[in-house]
Amino acid sequence: MKFRFSNITSRRAFLIYGTISVLLTVISVYFLSNLITDLTEKSNEDAAQRNFTKKQEFMSQEFLKFLEQENQIKHVLKISNSKNLMANLQVLSSVQTTSSLVADNWFQINEGEIHFGNDTISADLKNDIRDFTFKNTSSQHINTIIPQGKEWVWRIYFKLTAPNKTIVRYGYDINLKSLHDYFSTIDGSAPNYAFVFDKKGRCIFHPESDFIGKNVYDISSLQASDTIFRKKHDYVKRVTLSEYLKLDVIRFTKKMSVKGSDWFICVSFPKVFIVENVTLIKKYATLIYSITTIMLLFIFYLFTYANRRAYKEKKIVTKEKNALLVENEKIIKEKALIQLQQLKEQINPHFLFNSLNSLYMLIGSDVKTAQKFTLNLSRIYRYLIDPPEKNIVLLKDELLFIEKYIFLQQTRFKEELFFSIEIEDESALTKSIPYLAFQIVIENAIKHNMATQEIPLRTKIVVKTDQVIVTNNLQKKQNTEPSTKFGIKYLKSIYSYYSKKGFKASEKEGNFVCILPLIDIHS
Repeated sequence: MKFRFSNITSRRAFLIYGTISVLLTVISVYFLSNLITDLTEKSNEDAAQRNFTKKQEFMSQEFLKFLEQENQIKHVLKISNSKNLMANLQVLSSVQTTSSLVADNWFQINEGEIHFGNDTISADLKNDIRDFTFKNTSSQHINTIIPQGKEWVWRIYFKLTAPNKTIVRYGYDINLKSLHDYFSTIDGSAPNYAFVFDKKGRCIFHPESDFIGKNVYDISSLQASDTIFRKKHDYVKRVTLSEYLKLDVIRFTKKMSVKGSDWFICVSFPKVFIVENVTLIKKYATLIYSITTIMLLFIFYLFTYANRRAYKEKKIVTKEKNALLVENEKIIKEKALIQLQQLKEQINPHFLFNSLNSLYMLIGSDVKTAQKFTLNLSRIYRYLIDPPEKNIVLLKDELLFIEKYIFLQQTRFKEELFFSIEIEDESALTKSIPYLAFQIVIENAIKHNMATQEIPLRTKIVVKTDQVIVTNNLQKKQNTEPSTKFGIKYLKSIYSYYSKKGFKASEKEGNFVCILPLIDIHS
């Protein structure tokens, strides 16, 4: 078999494969860069959401601190009696007024007089507080935003009942401007900002103090629909223009957990931070993409150069190898022809002598059989003197030949020999087999085994899809001539020439078995 250099990846194919590999790598790096950018953008948005959660929790906790006065009043009611309740409440009220955030406070025991923690407040404010308390006598808890002069206050009012049925109404106002200043000192470095508003849209807290008390729906892009939440989320997220920063922000809106209130908090995270981070990632990804592309092209050039040299060297080696293979095939073929010739020279005189002797005996006893014997002998020698060029023949032709050969042998040995042919697959008849393969095996069986009427020699030929199995029972002769094994060597040479494996001749369980693989020259 000639070794073909075309089976190796050609230079052109290598260039195509290399180009495709480089393109696929470049495209992969490109998409990977975009994926990194997308992941970075998502990561930044997730960071914004985490900051929003922290911010709203922080704001809620700070607002809840201003409601702790209720717990202190509860404690006073628990430890006080009717005689010292008034004094204890006055002390607590005086302490609360020391806070710069508390504009004023007051309390009322049962239906008695309203006591103010700071007597310096105006008479109008006192009357306003009395009216407010009278209107909300039955209310348990109120959180509301009301104007107070030019400023706005957060009014907290609640009613508590002591174990002895004493009723205490307590209220206080927190100046929202002071509250703004307070938040600016404790949360001034945060990258996001927040504002708080009530259900009506009244702004309670905003980084821009001038917006306090105004309607957020008028001063911002916030919409009433932003306070309606879906089942999956307890917040609304959208990108909008900040009225405070004058740039695009990611704005989160969520309801605040402040007792007695119906408030909402908006936390805005500047989108410019996200864009800057993504731009930086894109810059690095583009740099990686460019460097990778240059490196791949350089590596591809080196491989191309190396492949060009290897291709030339391999071409020389292949040419030499093909020459050796052709020479080797010639040697194998010549060897097979020599062996075939030796085989034929061995068959002709020996076989012809025995056949003529048998014919002589038949002429006097069975003329018809003698005629048939002569005709088959003639056809056998015509088959022998006209060998095929490639030393293989169709299986059907070899079977026709061996049937004639078997007839001659059975005529000679009569009941001492039994032959049978079984064809399991008819399609195998169109395949090929080494020339004289059956004659070699059957001749060896007759030559090396005893055959009598009591213990006849039984030979069986079974035709399968890809092989023919020839079997005979072993009845070895005591004294036989040394075998030259021309036949077996010849068969091995043929199968070796056609690179066909599977030929085997061996003894197994009292039988001699020869496996002859079929050769399909069209495969």
